[in-house]
Amino acid sequence: METSFQNGKIVARGKFWEDAVYDAFANDLRVRFNGKGGITNYSVCNHPGSYLRTSYLNVFVNGVKLDAFTDKTVEMIGRTQKIVLDAVGGKIEVFQFIPKRGNALCCEIIAEKAAKYDFAFVFGDASKTFAYAADAENEHVPENHSVYLHTNKSARFVCAFGSDEENCKDILSRFAALKKEVEDEIRSVKIPASAKTEKDKALYVSSIFCALENYQEIGEYKGFSAGCNYTNPIRTYFRDAYWTVLSMYRDHADLVHNEILTLAHGIDENGDCPSAVTFELNPHWRNHYDSPSFFVLMVYDYINRTGDFSILDEIAAGKTVYDHCALVMEKLAAYEDDAHLIVKEGPYNKRDWADEVNRIGYVTYLELLYARALYCFSRIAGKRDAAAAARYHEMFLRTKKAIDDLLWDDRKGYYINYKNGDFVEDNFSVDTIVAVLFGLCDEKKTGRLLDNVSKLLETRNNKIQRAGDFGVMSVFPFYRGIDRYHNKSSQDYEYHNGAVWPYLSALVAYAQLMNGRDFSYALTSSFDWNIDRGNYTPIEYYSPIHPDGSLLQAWSSDAALVYDWQDVDFFRENEAVWEKN
Repeated sequence: METSFQNGKIVARGKFWEDAVYDAFANDLRVRFNGKGGITNYSVCNHPGSYLRTSYLNVFVNGVKLDAFTDKTVEMIGRTQKIVLDAVGGKIEVFQFIPKRGNALCCEIIAEKAAKYDFAFVFGDASKTFAYAADAENEHVPENHSVYLHTNKSARFVCAFGSDEENCKDILSRFAALKKEVEDEIRSVKIPASAKTEKDKALYVSSIFCALENYQEIGEYKGFSAGCNYTNPIRTYFRDAYWTVLSMYRDHADLVHNEILTLAHGIDENGDCPSAVTFELNPHWRNHYDSPSFFVLMVYDYINRTGDFSILDEIAAGKTVYDHCALVMEKLAAYEDDAHLIVKEGPYNKRDWADEVNRIGYVTYLELLYARALYCFSRIAGKRDAAAAARYHEMFLRTKKAIDDLLWDDRKGYYINYKNGDFVEDNFSVDTIVAVLFGLCDEKKTGRLLDNVSKLLETRNNKIQRAGDFGVMSVFPFYRGIDRYHNKSSQDYEYHNGAVWPYLSALVAYAQLMNGRDFSYALTSSFDWNIDRGNYTPIEYYSPIHPDGSLLQAWSSDAALVYDWQDVDFFRENEAVWEKN
């Protein structure tokens, strides 16, 4: 389909038969619109099996079915998709959305001119039951697995799976208010001046909604899901959430506050942090090596950008946030060896973001996060425990030096990926870009590392890899050895082994921006690639020779960071905050 952008919307033009797949996510529900008035996925959160795979919309005007080659325009933004059909006798607008709360798909149909209209909602998965309500003449024909609406101009239709008719009637009675709520949410997004082109605006708005739609509240649980595929059970990940909330500090810092308190519930009495915390506030996949650092980093960032030190005294799971920070830092410090680096014990330890690769021993990404956490906690401890602040700052300096001494490859001009005894995986992993973001390498190393990002990881410049120009690779060269990886990552150009992860591409863009370099390719290449392929919501990862990752992946929202924080380096210390307190 032909795609353009308008005031933050993604606009696709084509024929009625063509797909325009678009994910929408809310507190209780995930839906994938198909750009034809139907859906290709409907999942109720925390209710496995309450889903529908496929539905269709057929349109009849004066008894004549609308042709599959009818021209259409599809507009996508926020939790909505609008299809405008160029029907004989006038346009027909089909507006679909999901409410911010509630289990229901809402559809409003408005024709430009009065006529006899019949709209057939065909539910192709006959094994699933559904409930519905409508404000127009209608009939349900179970034998056809269909609902038919009959109207002369307009109609509203609500359907739900895993629910009942009363719920649908309730949603229908509040249809106008719920529609206004999702439209007001769209209007509330403040596009920064740094988003200069219509494409920039669409990328920015798409990024903001990628985070907002993944935010959910269930009792005490208040956090950002990793993506709309992570609904059974609903859960929030330490690392995914850290990168996701970077897009929230400008206008939604209160949600970052909530995320911190939710993550705190997953911290064990001994300081272990799991990969994630479920909606029941239980740990999910215990003892990850990057999660503790991300918790401390998020607390620091929140204070650094809001000046709200009171969060340190808030209670979660029986301890203050400050106590949780101290606890996880003690746990991390216990992994240190005599070289002042933490050791990730093996032999098959995948407990960090690259969870299909056996990165063991000294993993540069983990060491960089640990160094940053040491620095951040030394600042957090500042006014409370001078001795602890001094001790952790000294530890920071030692670890930072050890990273440079043991993990920087001066011949190659970047940090090695990991080192375990005599084995050195000396490929270039994009996750080491955090060294630049966090100011952990000097000007010379920064320059050489960024040069190699462009030379090796930006596929437009890498003439050795053979898959063409498709964005910023996660690693190059690919992992070596027989048992270094498993599952998807065992394939070149796939998952952690060379695929593109838009959240990491955006971090590369921000590092380039803050160092006066061209950042447009790293920022927009993933958006361009996926729009061209009909992926209209931010994707988890992708490769030109392997299947796509999931859509509406929360941490892919951090492209908004690059637009929001061009005038101030987000990761640098906000001196006014720390001097005042």
